[in-house]
Amino acid sequence: MTDLTLMPLSPADHADMAALYAFSVANNPQGFIQKLSFHGDIVETAQNWVTAGGDMQVAKLGGTLVGMGALRPVDGTRVELCKLHLHPDHHGKGLGKTMSLHLLTRARELGFKVVELHVTETQQAAIGLYRRLGFTETKRDVWTTEIDGQALSFPTLYMEKAL
Repeated sequence: MTDLTLMPLSPADHADMAALYAFSVANNPQGFIQKLSFHGDIVETAQNWVTAGGDMQVAKLGGTLVGMGALRPVDGTRVELCKLHLHPDHHGKGLGKTMSLHLLTRARELGFKVVELHVTETQQAAIGLYRRLGFTETKRDVWTTEIDGQALSFPTLYMEKAL
């Protein structure tokens, strides 16, 4: 393993995190909606989740931001693991697992009892990782929306893990 550093999002990381998020969304056409404006400002969203008792972490290699992940509070005991993105140059090296384990630890530290997530069924590598980490399927659904007159559908898997 390399020298991956995980830390809370800081103002110095805002631009790099936003750039990684935009790149990740644009390069995952089967994963979810590619229109970035649909998702809102990632920095503002992250700050809102932190204010609500969640967390936003970034991952750096050699000082370069290569990953990100968030914990969005659902209620007093449940939190959603979300916005987990790793630059594709670093896929397949165990960094996604390291980031996920770090976020699970943070969820425990913040007092949450259950971590939930959703992932589109096309993201088989992510689903495999979540299963190896002990997440179990709670339901499947097709998430649908319309953007610019185009109907979009995303078969989605919902999972959770007790802490």
